[in-house]
Amino acid sequence: SSGINAEWPLRPGTEKKRLLNFCFELKSMKVLIGVLSFVVVASGVNLAYKDCGSSATVTSVFSEDCSNPVCKAHKGKSYKINISFKPASEITSIKAVLHGVIAGVSVPFPLPESDGCKALSEGTCPISSGTEVTWTEELEVLSVYPSIRLISKWELQTDGDVICVEIPVQIVS
Repeated sequence: SSGINAEWPLRPGTEKKRLLNFCFELKSMKVLIGVLSFVVVASGVNLAYKDCGSSATVTSVFSEDCSNPVCKAHKGKSYKINISFKPASEITSIKAVLHGVIAGVSVPFPLPESDGCKALSEGTCPISSGTEVTWTEELEVLSVYPSIRLISKWELQTDGDVICVEIPVQIVS
């Protein structure tokens, strides 16, 4: 007898080679999964939000700088927020407004650019009804801010709120 099992159609010595190939493929898959996980984290996340009366259809609330749906904003870093939407009617101008809501108290927060048309990263004003556009704003989390959980209330306004979204944020050291 040659020592080969008829139910195991491998030549002697090939079991070790097949096992080594399997281990190499498994290790390669782990590396690929790790790289893909990093790409997903590095490319941002859709943020958790509550619509607070938008007349437009909000299609996405996204940040490239956050890795969780509830963003942990680190003091001393800047964060971009992107809100994509489709207005129900034509828009010729937009005013951007931000409030921090802490324990139910709304506190106005100045934005670097309150002209919402200038802050459109995709699209331009005037915006036709049903046309998807993306508004982007970048804010620095100053080191003097307290470490706290709050709601950031973002509004893009014309005659009324075109967009109103409340986004939970946690400011951390």
